[in-house]
Amino acid sequence: MTDARWVGRSYETAPFQVTEQSIRDYMAAVGDVREDGELIAPPTYAMVYGFDAYWQLWTDQKVALDVAHLVHGEQQFSFQRPVRPGDRIRTVGRLTAINTRGDMELVTFELKAADEQDRPVSDGTALFIIRKP
Repeated sequence: MTDARWVGRSYETAPFQVTEQSIRDYMAAVGDVREDGELIAPPTYAMVYGFDAYWQLWTDQKVALDVAHLVHGEQQFSFQRPVRPGDRIRTVGRLTAINTRGDMELVTFELKAADEQDRPVSDGTALFIIRKP
């Protein structure tokens, strides 16, 4: 079981440079073929610029999540503004809860992303379910 003392631990990404190509590559990968108007990243693109925060949590040897038994249970995003090419986005992820339910551990991870001027871009919450081996 993950020790609850790690609740509150945070992880910050380096600034992520959003490019037209990275948005188009992501859109192609998820089957988003729209070509209308201004290029704006799809909502789930938040995983692209925020991924390193997740990776830092998953590989944190002190927290030692059992990633071999981890299932991504839920994901929610809210946006304060669209993401466009040219944006530089920094994401901070924070471990906000570790709960036990039966033979499962529920881990909540919250993310806040901001641009270079520290203006909010998006927020996210992920719930990870870890089954006891």
